[in-house]
Formats: sequence, structure tokens, C-alpha cells
Amino acid sequence: MANEVSTLNGLFKERYADKVKQLVPDHVKLYNAVKFDTSKKVGDSYNEPVILSLESGFTYGGVDGSLFDLNDVKEFKMRKASIKARELVLRSAISIGALSRSGSDKQSIEKAMDLMVGNMLKSVYHRLEVQMFYGQSGIGIVKTDSVGGATEAIAIQASEWAAGVWNGTTGAAVEVFNAGSLVGEYEVVGYSLADKTVTLKKAVGSIAAGEIQADDVIFFKGAATNTDKNEFLGIHGIATEASSLFGISNATEPLFQGSLVDVGTQATPTVLSFAKIEEGIAKMVEKGLMEEEVSCYVNPKQWNSLLTEIDAKRQYDSSYSPAKQENGSREIMFHGQNGSIKVIASTFVKEGYSYLICEKDLKRIGSEEVTFKRPDGEEYLELLENKHGIEMRCYTDQALFTARPASLCVLRYIQTA
Repeated sequence: MANEVSTLNGLFKERYADKVKQLVPDHVKLYNAVKFDTSKKVGDSYNEPVILSLESGFTYGGVDGSLFDLNDVKEFKMRKASIKARELVLRSAISIGALSRSGSDKQSIEKAMDLMVGNMLKSVYHRLEVQMFYGQSGIGIVKTDSVGGATEAIAIQASEWAAGVWNGTTGAAVEVFNAGSLVGEYEVVGYSLADKTVTLKKAVGSIAAGEIQADDVIFFKGAATNTDKNEFLGIHGIATEASSLFGISNATEPLFQGSLVDVGTQATPTVLSFAKIEEGIAKMVEKGLMEEEVSCYVNPKQWNSLLTEIDAKRQYDSSYSPAKQENGSREIMFHGQNGSIKVIASTFVKEGYSYLICEKDLKRIGSEEVTFKRPDGEEYLELLENKHGIEMRCYTDQALFTARPASLCVLRYIQTA
């Protein structure tokens, strides 16, 4: 539905508010940390050679100094990593009346066009942050079968729940897949952060009992099909792929695979600890990680347990004063065998996972960063043909890439409560 005067009534003086409150969180930390590579505009695809092995054409001559034969050349293994950018378009519309009545401070609190543009940007960056973590992996896995009804609160597995993924999604369209096959299209009509549920309404008709089943995977509408994925591959998918990645068969190539650490078991998840983070770092070091900064992205609930652990281990020096003590932290930084490890809390991280990322090895590639402009430099802005309003579009064409997947590690089976 287009934004009309009735849907934008928060802008107008009738509400007597001082400012328009932005209710949707926009903590897109990973997207901001990984820079768009403007030096390599992608046409059909982006290609980068990757070395998968060392040279091995050695000959050992022994001690006698004889004229010994040389072994054949055994060249290093090199393959071409290839990735295509994925397009994403957001359409938004606003009535001429809303624009006209918000043309000055006397008429409205904030210009309707400015508000719409700002919210479009927040919306696009939200979808991109979700893709950065879970592109091609799904935004949630169903916990129990549907019982049926016009609408139903579908429970999401606790380990697969991330509040940041669902915040602000009321009205969004999602699709549910069972073993790769489309079950149906639904509208998000509400969600509960406390219960970890998403209330869905079927596009046509009611939801049948058993229609949505446990272990079904939810995607935003259009992100996946029965045979392919329309969104780019995210951190989770890159780090766990062990068959084919970026066009390279990596089943027997550990240096072109991410690492996996089980914090607990699937049946008995365990609280995330610094020891398990260090275990993940050790696996990354085995695959060539040097003295490089690593970021550990955790769910806010994991942050609290880590902060409690580090407080228990803290040693106070001579500057400690019993009269004044400050608790808490906005950032946790500690040192491991790789160097510094920075712990970052993100609501986009699912509660059962954590991600170790050497951010300098990641880049976003494509033909276009987020923009409101067409390739000819003009804005995506036009009058609607059959409605009295204008449409604006926001566009991007990009994908996430790393030539060193070994610089990623997934920690899973983390206790969620």
C-alpha cells in the first residue's frame, strides 16, 4: 500500500508531537564494517584467482653430492573464484496530498519526502544486514507444525531467532519452504520478541493445520525459489559451505572452507565462553590466520554472559577505588593467539550462533552501492500513472565475497536462555 495522508498522519500538527519517533532499530554493524569495493565495478561476474596449495615439486638430494635426478614439476593448485552480484529494489510511493501538506514547518513536523527517503534507507539497510549474515540460509526455522486459522503465531526455533531480523517487518511478505519446495506465501501481521513467534496470514485463504511444519525454512518473499536463491550468500552460508563455494569445489580444500565449533550439542546447548571463542580462533590460525584483528559477532544475550565472565576474571590494579566503581561495558576487547579479538553485540545474530570474522578479508562487490539514482544519473522518481502520487525507488546490485573463507568461523549450539 502506498503512503497516503492517513498513513502519514504522524507528520502533521494535529498530532502535536515534537518530532517523529523512529521505532525501527537500524544497528547494521556488519554491513558498515565491510566496505563496498568501488575499484572493481562488476559486469557479468567478479572473478579472482585463489591459490589453494603450496608448491610441491621438491627433490631431496641427500648427502653424497651425486648428479641426482630431479622430480617433475608439481605446480601449485590455483582456481578462479567467481561471484555474481544480486540486485535488490525497494519501491515506495507517497500521495501528492501528503507532500503538499508537509511542505513547511508550519504544516508538518517533518517533510513527508524526507521521512519517506529516510525510512527507505533504513529498510534497505535492514534487508542488506540480514543478507550479510543469512543470505541464502533463511531468516528463521519453524519450531512446531501449524494448527491452522486465518492467522497463526508461528513459533521459531530459539536457536534460529534473531530479534533484529524481525523488528519492523509487520506487513512484510515471506515465503515458507519445506525441503526446498515452496509451501506458500504469507504476510507478517505481527511478531513477539518474548515468545519468539511470527504471526502469519496467508495471501489467499486460511492456514491449514500442518500446512507449515517443524523445520520449514522462512525467507523474505522473492529471496529464494524452488531451484535457486535470488539473494547473495551471507556469512553463515560462506562459513559452512563444504561442497562448492564461489564456483570452486572445496570439499577437500580446508583452506577454502570456514570453520565450525560446537559450543554444546544440539540436544544440550551450552553458554558461550571465551574458551570456545579461543577454540574457534585456533581453528582459524590452523588455516593461516596470522596476527590479525578478529571480530566476534554475538547475540546480545551472549554478550551478557561474556561480560559476566570477564568481570569475574578481572584483576584490579592500584587505580582501583572502593569508593567509585563502574560496571558494564560497550565493547569487549581481549587478546588471543591471533592478536586482538573484539566482541560485538548484534540483534541480527541468531541466539544459537556466534560468528568469528576477520573483517579485512571481506568485501562487498557489485555494480552499484545503495542509491536512489538511475545509471543515467537521474533519480528513480516518477508520477504514478493511475494514482495521484509519486513513486521512488532505491536500488543496489552487490554481493558479499571473500577469497579466504578460512578467516570465518561459526560457533553453534549456544544456550539461548
